[in-house]
Amino acid sequence: MRKILLPKRWFMHIKTGNRRRDTENSSMILISCTLVGLLFYVLGLSEANIITIYILGILLISSLTSARIYGIVSSVLGVLLFNCLFAEPRFTLFVFDLQYTLTAIIMLVSSLVISSVMTVFREQLDKEILETRRSELLLKISQGLRQTKCDREMLDVVTRELQTLSRHNIALIPVKEGEPGQPIGMEEEGGDTEWLTEAQRKKLREWLAMREITDRPFVSVGAGQKNLLYPVQSGKTVFALIFVSLPEKEDLPRSLQSLLPPLLDAIALTLEKERLRAASERAAQEAETERLRANLLRTVSHDLRTPLTGIAGAADILLNSEGQITPNMRRQMYQSIYDDAEWLKNMVENLLFVTRLENSSMSIRLQPELLQEILPEALRHINRRGKNQILELSLPEELLMVKAEPNLLMQVVINIVDNAVKYAPVYSNIAIIAMARDGKAVVEVADTGPGIKEADKARVFEMFYAAGNSDIGGRQGVGLGLALCQSIIKAHGGEIYVQDNLPAGTVIGFSLDLEGLY
Repeated sequence: MRKILLPKRWFMHIKTGNRRRDTENSSMILISCTLVGLLFYVLGLSEANIITIYILGILLISSLTSARIYGIVSSVLGVLLFNCLFAEPRFTLFVFDLQYTLTAIIMLVSSLVISSVMTVFREQLDKEILETRRSELLLKISQGLRQTKCDREMLDVVTRELQTLSRHNIALIPVKEGEPGQPIGMEEEGGDTEWLTEAQRKKLREWLAMREITDRPFVSVGAGQKNLLYPVQSGKTVFALIFVSLPEKEDLPRSLQSLLPPLLDAIALTLEKERLRAASERAAQEAETERLRANLLRTVSHDLRTPLTGIAGAADILLNSEGQITPNMRRQMYQSIYDDAEWLKNMVENLLFVTRLENSSMSIRLQPELLQEILPEALRHINRRGKNQILELSLPEELLMVKAEPNLLMQVVINIVDNAVKYAPVYSNIAIIAMARDGKAVVEVADTGPGIKEADKARVFEMFYAAGNSDIGGRQGVGLGLALCQSIIKAHGGEIYVQDNLPAGTVIGFSLDLEGLY
């Protein structure tokens, strides 16, 4: 006897858990159609109505069951039931009337066509559902990855979303330099237990070391369990492995089989982009460090040479020609040496402050301080420099309490006022104003100098950036003072800003959170 082999794709949807349910549903629908057909027969309705009921039942069966075979078998059984119960002679499978024979053939063809169409429709619907699930999953993963800060957090996000796909154990294994790590997502259940034997690990390392890894998973079987490992790779680089554990005799759900390949590519692409972004940021940081280093060398080689040359020249004249110069000229030379030495000292101090703050090597101890005490003390250190300008300090009646390191905050005020003194006209007024605004303590220093160009405002707080103006002595700024101010204010959790002082001049201010307003 020859075996009849049905196409494998007719059974591709059948799952062990669904077989019994689909059989019961098909039987119940056919029985219900038969009972309704008997009712129509008793009521004397035409056979066309009974045929319609059976076709409707086959349509429901094809829609609700998980494999094409149920629709085909139901079509055949429906024709046989109609032929047995409603075609003359009844209760037999023999038909003597040609009309009933044609009716049975048409009913069978119609049922098979409807079953086939519904199966194709259901398969297409399944594909759309899988695509929607894949898109939603990738969207969730992408949104989660934007909020991560390291590779481990990225893998945690991917693992959480993958575990929503199936009832089986799904984990994600990071791979570093060809060595698989501990699965993420199984720590709570498995603890530190080995998820693969040493022999399986060795085979997995060899599999990872292959020149080209195929899309087929690495499979390890043992203790009644089957472990599948799918590579998340870009080119020849494997970032991680998706680990799926299921009973040895059970296959991976078809929905997950269809979802995994595009999901693996998308995850690999996302991880690759993140790695490239991190590498780009590191390269940018290294380039910025190199730029700062080059600027520092330029500063040391050029900007330090000018005051040192002045100090050396004045000292040489005083040593070799002391008897030939007047007391007034001698005093001017002493003052020039002192001014150049102070300028060098301030620049080196600012450079050291900035370097320590940028490298996080300076510990800042914040404590409640009164601005009414810090500001006058800071101005006492710059009175000598501002002898040609009038410094006007305006303090509010209410006490402004902020959390600050007093020495650092004084350095900020000194640098900002010193910057105003350098560029403000001789005998002009420089206003230092403290106030409370929107729960913040605000300090502003306003001068009537040449001002800062709009294009330069965004860069005045950058290290080694000078806007191009020279001070009242003709000396070009190095670009350290305001950079130090920004670093200190940021370390205090505040903000620093620059704006125009209409009609002429510049306002540089900073704000800190108020600790108490009395």
